[in-house]
Amino acid sequence: MSVRNLLLIGLPVAALSFGCAKSPLQAEGVVTTTRTTTSTSTTTSVIPDLVGAVAAVAPKGTGVAAATVFSFSLGTPPAGGVPPYTQAWTFGDGAEGAGVSPSHLFLSPGVFTTILTTTDSRGISAKTTAPVVVGTVTGRWYAEFGGFQPEGLDIIQNAAALTVTINDTTNLLGFAAGTGSLANPRMMSVSATFGGLTPFAGTFIGTLDENLKVWSGVVTGYSGCPCSFTASR
Repeated sequence: MSVRNLLLIGLPVAALSFGCAKSPLQAEGVVTTTRTTTSTSTTTSVIPDLVGAVAAVAPKGTGVAAATVFSFSLGTPPAGGVPPYTQAWTFGDGAEGAGVSPSHLFLSPGVFTTILTTTDSRGISAKTTAPVVVGTVTGRWYAEFGGFQPEGLDIIQNAAALTVTINDTTNLLGFAAGTGSLANPRMMSVSATFGGLTPFAGTFIGTLDENLKVWSGVVTGYSGCPCSFTASR
């Protein structure tokens, strides 16, 4: 075979080899990409309005001036706002307190408005009120006991101290005078000494109801006693 024929046969082979060397690594239209994204989300919370705590007062009913120690607490806790909360109290007689469970002694009778101020961590405040009723035991009390006719005791209160007089014409015991005292929450005791041929002291010790209208307990000193007594005014 001539050299010319060998060259003609070799050219297609060389062309084919050249084309394979230039083949792409990926098919046409296929692109590989890497995308990195960063997203930031913001959540907005609505703070509910602050609702102040509601005060609970004990004991219930009317207290005795200079004797009944009232205890205050959170009957209903605060809500809303941003905790933690603080509590401040004004008792209506010029005195103040703090915390969740203060106590207070009212020295004079009256109807007092206790204000409870709840403050959250932002300094936002809410107020609630609670009434407190305080009375005295001054007046005439009629005590019934034993086989005696009702005994009239005239009692005058001065702070926690008492004076008492009895003018017993019904039971023919005559006149008696003495003193007494009050104690927390509604305890009352008096003792009055009768003169005459056989002097003796009649002593009444008992508790008052929550309206300061009924006083009941034990009386000593009278003939046939100790006896249970109930007094009213």
